[in-house]
Amino acid sequence: MKWNRTLAASALSISLAAAAFGQGWHQGKGRLEGTVAGPKGEPIAGATVAMRLEGAGPDLKTDKKGHWAILGINGGSWELDVSAPGYQSRKISVTVSEITRIPPMAIQLEAEEKAQAAAPQQEAPITVGGKAVSKEAAQALDKGNEAAKAKNYAEAQANYLKALAELPDNVSLLSNLALVYYFDNKPDEALKYARQTVEKDPANQAAWLMISELELQKGNLDAGQQALSKVPDERITSPAPYLNLGILFYNKKKPTEAEENFTKAIAKKPDLAEAYYYRGLARYQLKRLPEAKADLQKSLELDPSGKDADTAREILKAMK
Repeated sequence: MKWNRTLAASALSISLAAAAFGQGWHQGKGRLEGTVAGPKGEPIAGATVAMRLEGAGPDLKTDKKGHWAILGINGGSWELDVSAPGYQSRKISVTVSEITRIPPMAIQLEAEEKAQAAAPQQEAPITVGGKAVSKEAAQALDKGNEAAKAKNYAEAQANYLKALAELPDNVSLLSNLALVYYFDNKPDEALKYARQTVEKDPANQAAWLMISELELQKGNLDAGQQALSKVPDERITSPAPYLNLGILFYNKKKPTEAEENFTKAIAKKPDLAEAYYYRGLARYQLKRLPEAKADLQKSLELDPSGKDADTAREILKAMK
C-alpha cells in the first residue's frame, strides 16, 4: 500500500513577523541614552529622537527632564535625528557597542529663531546604513516600510525596488524585499532576495530559514536541508521545516530520515496530529508496527476528524 504525501503549508520558523519590515534592530544587547536640552541647558520635554540602523529603528520621546533611553538594540552605526518644536533639528551619528556601554549623550538644540538668523547652511546629507542616498530613495524606503506594515505588499515591493537602486548592498532592504514577496505568495522573487541577503550576510538565520522553507516547498530536498542546517535548532520554533523535510524523505522512500525529522517536528509541537500521522507512515514502512500503530492512534486522538483521519483508520485496520 502506498501513501505519498504533499508538503504541508507552513509559516517561517524564526519569528519573521517580528523581524519583518525593519524590526531586526532590537535583537541585540546594546543600549543608548541621553538628554536633549536647549541653548541655555534647559531640558526639552517631548523632543523626538528618531533612531535608524540601516533605515529601521524607533522614534523615542524625551521625558519632562529631557531624558531618553533604549535597551536591547543591535550594535552598529546608528543615525539619530533629534527634533523639537521651536528648535533646530540635529542629525548625529553614533556607533553602538553590545559589549561596552556608551556614556549618556548630551544633545543641545539651537533655538529656531537663531537658526533662521544664521547664514544658510547646506542641507545635511541623508544616509541609510552609513551610505548617502537621495531624498527620493529615503522616501521610497519609508513608504515601503509603511506599505509593508499595512500589508500592501505590491506597493511595498515597488518602493523597496526604487530604494534598492541606490542601496543594492543593504541587508535590511534585501531581507524586507524577500519578506514582502514571501507574504505576497511570490516564492521565486522571495527566494531571489533571500539568497541575496545571505550573500551579503551569511549569518542571517531568518533568511536561511526562508530559503529552506521555499526550497522544500519546491521539492528541492538537498537545497532545503542545506539551508536549514545554517539555523541552530534552538532558534527554530515551528515544526514546519522538519515536517516538510520528513515528507520529502518519506516520498523518496527514506523512512529512517523521515522518522528522524517527524520526531523533531513533534519536539517542537507535541500536539501536532500531522507529525504523528506521518511518523506512523514512516514507521509502517520500517515495519515497526507497534510504534506505527501508536503514532496513528495518537494522530486520531489529537484530530479525529482531520484530513488524514480516514487514511489513518484504513492503515490501522490493515494492520490488524
